Amino acid sequence: MSGGFGGEEVKQESSWRYPLGIFLATLFLCAVFLYYYVAPSVDELVGNEPSPAISEDVVPLRIGGVNFGIPANYTVYPRDRRGGDRDEVFLYALWSTFSGYAPARRNEFIEDAPDTRRIDITLAKRTSTFSEKERIQRLYLPQTIDSRGIMTPIQLLAYDFRERPADVPTNGYSDTELFLGDNEDDETIALFCVKKRDELQSPYCWREYELTDNLTVIYRFKRPYLQEWRNIDAKVREFIDSMIDKQS
Repeated sequence: MSGGFGGEEVKQESSWRYPLGIFLATLFLCAVFLYYYVAPSVDELVGNEPSPAISEDVVPLRIGGVNFGIPANYTVYPRDRRGGDRDEVFLYALWSTFSGYAPARRNEFIEDAPDTRRIDITLAKRTSTFSEKERIQRLYLPQTIDSRGIMTPIQLLAYDFRERPADVPTNGYSDTELFLGDNEDDETIALFCVKKRDELQSPYCWREYELTDNLTVIYRFKRPYLQEWRNIDAKVREFIDSMIDKQS
C-alpha cells in the first residue's frame, strides 16, 4: 500500500497475477480439449465399443443356461472378456480356418469389405416362441411370391418376397431373399441374403437357429460366400460346439 493524491491509498498488484491467470485458463482449456478428443467415452469405459483382443485366454461365459469357454480373441466387445452371465455375446472368426483375431489379420476383422472372410456370430437368450422350422412354414413361406421356390445351382431353393405398397407396414423381409436347403444333418435351414444393390456395397447373408430351448445362434457372412453355405453352416455349428463347457 502507498499514499496517493488527496491522501488516498493506492493498491499495488503483483506483476505475476495476470500471467498466472492466463496460464491456468490455458491449462484448463487444454485439459478439456484432451478429454474431449482423447479420453475414452463412457461406452469405451464399460466395454461397449468393439475392440479386438490378441489374447487367447479362455473366458468363462454363461448364455441361456449354457456354459462356454471362449478365447478372448474371438470376442468383439471388451465387456464380454470379463466373463459371467450374459444375455448375448458377439463373436467373430475367419472363414475357412475359423481363427480368431490377430494383428496380421486386422483388415479382415475390422474392415467391412464385400468379400471379407469374417463370420459374425451372436449367441443370445432365446426370445422367439417359434423354432426355425416353424418360422419357415408360418412366417417366411406365406410371405413369398411362389412358395415352390426356384432351385439354384448351389442346391438352395430361392424365394422372393411379395412387395408391399408404400402405405402398408413392411413384412420385415423387404430387400431380402430367402434360401432353403438341407444341411449336412438333413435339417432344412433358412438363409436370408440382402439383395445386391448399387448403393449397398457389402451385402451379407444370415441364419438364425436354436441351439437349445433357451439359446439362439445367429451367424452372418458375406454374400460372395453363399455358394459355400453348407460348409459354413457345418463349421459354425462345430465351432460353437467346441466352445461349450461340457464338464460344467
